Amino acid sequence: MRMTFGPLLVKLKHAHRRDPKDPNSSIVYQRGVPSDLRDRYHSKTHHHDLKTSDIAKAAPMVEAWNRHYEAEWAGLRAAPESSPQALKVHTAAFLKEWGLTPGDTDSPASEAFFDSVENKRWRHSGNDEDKYENAELSDFLPPVEAAAFKALTGKQRDTLTDALELHLKIHPKLDNAKFVTYQRRAFAALVAVTGDKPISEFKRADARAYMNAALLTAKTTTVRRLMGAMSAVFATYIKENDLATPNPFAELPIPREGHDAIRRHSFTRPELATLEIACRAQDDPMRWILALLLGTGARLAEVVGLPLEDIHLDHVYPHVVFQVHPWRDIKGANGIRGKKDRTVPLIGVALWAAQRIKGAAVNGQAFAFPQYTNGTECRATSASGALNGWLKRLPLPHTCHELRHTMKDLLRAVQCPKDISDEITGHGTKDTGDGYGDWKHFPVWSEWLTKALQHSEKTDAPTHAQE
Repeated sequence: MRMTFGPLLVKLKHAHRRDPKDPNSSIVYQRGVPSDLRDRYHSKTHHHDLKTSDIAKAAPMVEAWNRHYEAEWAGLRAAPESSPQALKVHTAAFLKEWGLTPGDTDSPASEAFFDSVENKRWRHSGNDEDKYENAELSDFLPPVEAAAFKALTGKQRDTLTDALELHLKIHPKLDNAKFVTYQRRAFAALVAVTGDKPISEFKRADARAYMNAALLTAKTTTVRRLMGAMSAVFATYIKENDLATPNPFAELPIPREGHDAIRRHSFTRPELATLEIACRAQDDPMRWILALLLGTGARLAEVVGLPLEDIHLDHVYPHVVFQVHPWRDIKGANGIRGKKDRTVPLIGVALWAAQRIKGAAVNGQAFAFPQYTNGTECRATSASGALNGWLKRLPLPHTCHELRHTMKDLLRAVQCPKDISDEITGHGTKDTGDGYGDWKHFPVWSEWLTKALQHSEKTDAPTHAQE
């Protein structure tokens, strides 16, 4: 299915309009069941009416259904014992084959299933009553049947993976593939350490065991970020189930936290001059990225993910708008008070880069850097590797992220007020009042940015811990 979306031509795989001749008809998700799994389903094709004709709204829903079915099929192809998720998928399929649903204990199908379980228990016991009474489900039932029995009788308790699925189901970023992948990988590491424990059995000691295991291979700042993800999952589960139990990851101290942080060094003024000269001399998209980083203090993903329409050169104060898009977020956008966009004037080398980007754009081009960004993803990590390698060859002993720290130092050096500095760099607001109004005071921002970029330091800039 192909559709135009503003300047973009978007292809939605596994989707079509209910009425192909009507551009306002609803979009339908349709995907065939793989041939090797068709015996597990009643139909050869899955259909879901997405209840919208808007491709921008339909695209993340299509992606969500794709992730759902691909995970389900992977689970069905895997052995039930291979992972907790595989066991859940096999159990759901087993119940479906019997015509059962969790909690069903009164239907003819459930009676037939319980009779089969009873027969297996007797055969296992060899008519020994003590052995019959003391037998565990795992003694005489395969894992899938044991899990199905627990699901029917209400004895199956929510586990870590259940808590994760609940968290992802209701999280504002549920359609963000990068976020979902990060959460799943982080939680897989937790399950590898503690097992897929029932939530009711997970204790503070388990959280500490995970922390100690993570510290063997990661720095304390990374471990804190991972534990923040774990804590959020537990917080969601506790809140959604109206529990009074404490969060095992809440305020868990990390020994010598921050002592192993990488020290980032700001560029000196001579180094900035060297970088600007080199960027203007080579004059290509990679150097335009660096020039924008130098002149705006933005994060790499914010620049790499720019659509052309967010670069405004025909304004009395040329500027760029960094705002949330489906393919990337911006700094400080998370949370109810998070700011979803910010405007930064274009001055000096950043203005030059923006003019070169616009001037080089071809007909139909939607993004400033299409080699790294499309309508679904922004591959800033790939750009980072290439840019950092080039900086080392100049040679400049820095990373492109250190340009962001440099901008913060330059603004401090000219005594720029903190609220204006935060507006430029996108660091979070501190109180409710900061979020009021639609304040775009271009002359003020331009004045402070100009002062910062023209400031000449006599000594090397200070260093900072990793942001």
